[in-house]
Amino acid sequence: RPWNDPRADIRRKLAVQPELFLVAEEGDAVVGSVMAGYDGHRGWLYYLASASSHRGQGIGSALVAEAERLLAALGCPKVQLMVRPDNTEARGFYEALGYTPFDTWATGRRLILDGPGGPA
Repeated sequence: RPWNDPRADIRRKLAVQPELFLVAEEGDAVVGSVMAGYDGHRGWLYYLASASSHRGQGIGSALVAEAERLLAALGCPKVQLMVRPDNTEARGFYEALGYTPFDTWATGRRLILDGPGGPA
């Protein structure tokens, strides 16, 4: 999304729970990443991605599994994530990993404007 600045998000993540920012590498190339967080009540997954050249090789699944392992080691009882309704590929990916959708009202408010505006 144009209002999200990934470089700023990475800087912020490296300042808060950097051990929950996972990067998959092949040689010198980054081929996947995920950000996780734990607030004492639940864990969250953000920005899971794998390089298009490496999709279907299990990188995303391995990153999710490792993030879940790290969260569980912190005592995290459950993990959640948000997927936009029209992102059917991501929804199918997470459902295949055992994530189940549920209805909730997701809302947000931007505290720092990184890009040209937009929702959180």
